[in-house]
Amino acid sequence: MPLVHDSPDLAAVRERLLAADRVVMTTHTRPDGDALGTEIAVARALLALGKTVTVLNADPAPRTLDWLVEEQPEGLVQTYESGNLAQATAVAEADVLLVCDTNAGHRMGDTEAPFRQAGKPVLLLDHHPDPEGWFDTACVRTDAAAAAEIAYDLIVGIDPELVDRAVATALYVGIMTDTGSFRYGATTPRTHAIVADVLERGDLRPEPIHVAIFDGRSRGGLALLGTALGTIQTHYGGRLATMFVTGDMIRQTGALFDETEGLINYALGLDGVVAAAIFLDIPSGVKISFRSKGDVPINGWANQFGGGGHANASGAFVKNGQLKRTMKEVVDAAPPHVTAHPEAAESGEMSADDLALLAQFKGSLG
Repeated sequence: MPLVHDSPDLAAVRERLLAADRVVMTTHTRPDGDALGTEIAVARALLALGKTVTVLNADPAPRTLDWLVEEQPEGLVQTYESGNLAQATAVAEADVLLVCDTNAGHRMGDTEAPFRQAGKPVLLLDHHPDPEGWFDTACVRTDAAAAAEIAYDLIVGIDPELVDRAVATALYVGIMTDTGSFRYGATTPRTHAIVADVLERGDLRPEPIHVAIFDGRSRGGLALLGTALGTIQTHYGGRLATMFVTGDMIRQTGALFDETEGLINYALGLDGVVAAAIFLDIPSGVKISFRSKGDVPINGWANQFGGGGHANASGAFVKNGQLKRTMKEVVDAAPPHVTAHPEAAESGEMSADDLALLAQFKGSLG
């Protein structure tokens, strides 16, 4: 029995999609399982309703999710190319545009400009806080463990029978990956209820999907893991752990860039660590991923560096940043977020106990 959680904002998005004949969708750069799963689930449901749908993403799917894209009808999921006439025509002829799993233009990469300049209604389906205000109709649920949870509600609210094997697979990928295989704090009883319904409707076995996504590390990827583990440092009495990956490390080990995904979990898994950050040194700057446990919110920390995200999983990018300097700046900014009570970190107000704890760690980054 489906457990639809409907709301006026979701109903508004649903109505605009149902009224449209042509829909073009996109998501954030470097799309992950939730981004692709949400897009594909909604796209396949709309295709089943006889609509014309195109998914245009700034970046291709990561290697571990190639199989999911390859299972779709030819041309459904495309990488955006400036100057591609067919893609420009799809956007120009669309009745509505839909953005999934991100809520800021700069996180859309090369698809931001065509979406914002098309003069078409832009819809939003997302679970991240603080969306930008330029979306025409938005459904944002920060209590959802994944954007794919909201996609489930969107689709089942039309017709539960739309959740066939293809839609179910995409929804499962989205929810499973964004919850860290159901271990992150945002996972709720309702998350499991949705997954149970999805597995039954799609007649899915979780094991092959999990193997396809997580058990395909190359020898180079294993070598990179070993090298990256050697960079781990702890700070502030062992509450914070950092690690880094450089381009040279990737080239020397023969790893693929997408094999940097998940490395931060090894730092976060250290005993006593409540927050972790990994720094990826790339030609255009430094990409930072932040993770934390329990009631230690780190999205405010990421915000200080132009990023954002969830309380326990956020990211930022320092354009033209230098690795050592960026690491020092991020670590120096960490205490209010990793040593203080979470309410103090969010409000910026520090108690006497928090201030005493910060004083204890002042100048001690080792």
